Amino acid sequence: MTQEQIKSIDTKSLVKENSILRRRLKDQESMFQRIIEGTLLGYWDWRVKENYQYLSPTFKNMFGYADDEMENNPESWQKIIFEEDLPLVFDAFEKHIKSKGHIPFTYESRYHHKDGRTVWVSCRGKVIEWADDGSPVRVVGCHADITPFKIAEEKQLEYVKLLESKNRDLKEFTYIVSHDLKEPLNTISNFSNLVKEIYQEILDEKGQKFLGYISDSTVRMGSLIDSLLQFSNVGHKEIESTVDCNTIIDNVKADLTLQISETNAKFTVAKLPNIQGFKNDIRQLFQNLISNALKFVPNSTIPNIIIQASDEVDFFKFSISDNGIGIDEQHYDRIFSIFQRLHSKADYEGTGIGLANCKKVVENHGGKIWVESKIGKGSTFYFTIKK
Repeated sequence: MTQEQIKSIDTKSLVKENSILRRRLKDQESMFQRIIEGTLLGYWDWRVKENYQYLSPTFKNMFGYADDEMENNPESWQKIIFEEDLPLVFDAFEKHIKSKGHIPFTYESRYHHKDGRTVWVSCRGKVIEWADDGSPVRVVGCHADITPFKIAEEKQLEYVKLLESKNRDLKEFTYIVSHDLKEPLNTISNFSNLVKEIYQEILDEKGQKFLGYISDSTVRMGSLIDSLLQFSNVGHKEIESTVDCNTIIDNVKADLTLQISETNAKFTVAKLPNIQGFKNDIRQLFQNLISNALKFVPNSTIPNIIIQASDEVDFFKFSISDNGIGIDEQHYDRIFSIFQRLHSKADYEGTGIGLANCKKVVENHGGKIWVESKIGKGSTFYFTIKK
């Protein structure tokens, strides 16, 4: 075989190989285009030196234009972007260039749709080819239409503002109502005490008894109003801080000194963690639970209260156990509702708001609260506080 024949065969082989490679490349480009179209992303490929920017049909369609209605150059999309958003794009690109691609080229901006609507897009790009002098040669990227998310976000912000306004109105209403209620209550209480002092010798046993009822009722009503105010204030007027739960327990025990000494209560308190939260609310949470553990015990039983905590990765789990009268399983959920009482005022005093307060405090700290109990065997209240 001559040298010319060998060369001819090599040439034919190279041509065939080249043809196969071109076909494969075309197939891959076609597949890539179909993938892009399937994801509804707007793909672009910018040749910086040539001022040529390929804009995919999906890119153009995102803004209401057919493929032949937009030229493939940077000026095409710069004409329809919001004028005040354009500097954000240039700034993001400049940072990407200066960092040699380490800072992502990404931004969100608004475009004018052909029909006048506003289209929000999220763009991500990357320089894939650099010149020797460090300038960009080729940049590729894609646009994603995030308009539905932005609309939802705006509605959510409107809802949050409305909710904040309603909460303010409710707080003001609660304060005004409680103030207006407490004033006549104080008047009733003062006059009933005056009647009792001035006419004590004139009033018979029944009259004294009626005055006692009035006095007791006004005290309970005042306590109920204070509890409602306390409930409405959970999570308000306080900044989150690091809370030492061990110190909180010491303070609560100091506040409940009289109850503890009267019942000879025993405490077993494990080492408790520091948490992030609202200090006053956390104190109120522990105080309500410990106070209940001291209160709801059989006669002549010495309260035995065990307080523990465990680290559960995403949250801290606390438990407060007692040897009290216990709770029937059918009432587990009911006890955390406001004004729900399982016992008469004659047996155990209270407003029925304490555990509802606990639930509100725990939920404001991203946790949940529940109870496990057996009648006559005591109860364990569990709650979690998110880290």
